[in-house]
Amino acid sequence: MKIILSVFILLTVISQGVHGEASDLPQPGLESIPIKPDSTDPSITQFDEPHYIYLNRDIVVSQKPSLPLDRHQLLLFLPGTHASGTPRGGKGPFKFLETAANLGYHVIFLNYPNDVAAAEMCNNDRDPGAFEQFRMALIAGGTFKSMTISRTNSIENRLIKLLLHLKQIRPMEHWEQFLDEHGGIKWDSIAVAGQSQGGGHAALIAYKHQVARVICLGAPKDFNHFLNRPAAWYLESSATSKNRFFAINHDQDSMGNCTPAEQIENLRAIGLEKFGAPANVDTEKPPYHHARILTTDYPGTKVDSRTAHGTAINSKNAEVFSPVWIYMLTEPVE
Repeated sequence: MKIILSVFILLTVISQGVHGEASDLPQPGLESIPIKPDSTDPSITQFDEPHYIYLNRDIVVSQKPSLPLDRHQLLLFLPGTHASGTPRGGKGPFKFLETAANLGYHVIFLNYPNDVAAAEMCNNDRDPGAFEQFRMALIAGGTFKSMTISRTNSIENRLIKLLLHLKQIRPMEHWEQFLDEHGGIKWDSIAVAGQSQGGGHAALIAYKHQVARVICLGAPKDFNHFLNRPAAWYLESSATSKNRFFAINHDQDSMGNCTPAEQIENLRAIGLEKFGAPANVDTEKPPYHHARILTTDYPGTKVDSRTAHGTAINSKNAEVFSPVWIYMLTEPVE
């Protein structure tokens, strides 16, 4: 029998070090719906694979007392290079997104121009600001080298237009609460998450805007090999408290030409080690000594780098990593 947990119970489970599972979370009322970007804004004519929304209507609309409370927060998930929201062979982040919805989040998987990798454009650039310039072109619209992203196709415009569309077609779910009075993004009510390239975007968005929390999976990987150091933007001031950042990376993940050792350097440059040494989720239980840097070597045998890169977000591994997901989604932050 599925156990229905309140947020309070979930936090208690985590604090006691008991491994909750995605299957333990409430399923009735859960919906997953694809929405084409051009249906939200006819000007969007490229990268038109669907966005996906995830929502538990028994929490958000019916507000059933036996279920977690509506968090009144949006989990915005940004995928990695060439990734889409369509479940393929059971892979992808959809179990993570379902878990978030069952914890009371409104959830959006946002499709955006993700056909060029940050590493491809920036790893050997002489300019220490290259990674930030590349990412801001995608986030807000702009030009970097040969790549031009219109404001229409930017992450920000796609999110705004999707929220306005959802306000019209699903009024009882109140997606408009994530827009401010001027029609812009209300970043302080949004938890930004992403895998690979998307995790780097999530972290940089949090530097530029105060957000509710940040979750990086297989990210951020901005390490400049020409200068042999982490990207310059990690050392800039952050609008979001570093206490709100969480990152999990695999010990065998060298995707993006960023080695595991360089990945740790990146996270140290952000300042996450001050919240504790990296926690190995294979051997520790929640709450992982409240660390913000999490690591895994699952399944404990040699795997190729691509497999390692997606391990912690792969829906096939939900039984193993759902305690980690719940921790990152619910750990109290300042």
